[in-house]
Amino acid sequence: MLYERDYNILTEEEKERIEEAELHKSKTYPKLDGWSTEDFFKYHELLPQSSYFYNSLFPNNLLQIDSLKNNELNKNIEQNFVELINGEITERDILNFINNNRYYNLIGAIFQWFQFGHHKAYLFKEFEFPTTYKADYLLVGRNSGGYHFVFIELENPYGQITQKDGELGTTFRKGIKQVNDWDSWIESNFSSLRLSFEKFKSPRKELSKEFLLLDKSRLNYVVIAGRRSDFNDKTYEIKRKYLKNNNIHIMHYDNLIDAYKNLIREKNY
Repeated sequence: MLYERDYNILTEEEKERIEEAELHKSKTYPKLDGWSTEDFFKYHELLPQSSYFYNSLFPNNLLQIDSLKNNELNKNIEQNFVELINGEITERDILNFINNNRYYNLIGAIFQWFQFGHHKAYLFKEFEFPTTYKADYLLVGRNSGGYHFVFIELENPYGQITQKDGELGTTFRKGIKQVNDWDSWIESNFSSLRLSFEKFKSPRKELSKEFLLLDKSRLNYVVIAGRRSDFNDKTYEIKRKYLKNNNIHIMHYDNLIDAYKNLIREKNY
């Protein structure tokens, strides 16, 4: 669970508000000329925020775009994250910063690098490959073509990131080995991932085919390490090759900061 409360359970007040919203809907929709803009917005004003979580596939893992509306909070998160990254830290410090403060949109910003997530966006932290591996994060995003998956490995922002000639250093090689191990496991055990998704799934929903049948075109991997200053022309060439040949996105933490800035500006995954 990402949040303090369990969104599979609604309070009596929330149930009453949903009934009021549905009553409004029944009186105003459908009409011969369609649902008016005024009635549409009125319906969503009546609904409690919890209803969006409750009615989603993974109620306790939903990233809601309303969390992007608080400009002051999001700017503070950006500033605090930049200050953190500029210090002498490890990936554990970054994970603690995000998870302990519930700054999940810092990871949700990774959707900015893809063409999905704008219809539905979910985040899972420490996502388990049953009995074998654990990803730092998994993003699941939906577009008109269905659900897609992004498995994310965070590595250190400093130390042995790249070599002098731009080749990848120990830190990146470690992260890439990890995601290659995940990919090999998924090829042989994709159906077992259902066990992990079932733990988070709403009891009112069923998993769609994307969660049941392996389609590697829906799988993406991200390894984040180092800073922009660690990359040179050779590094960017290697980055392009990994993306083309292995669908692994090699990124530095300044990319993540830029993606977060774009996310809070666009206010949509």
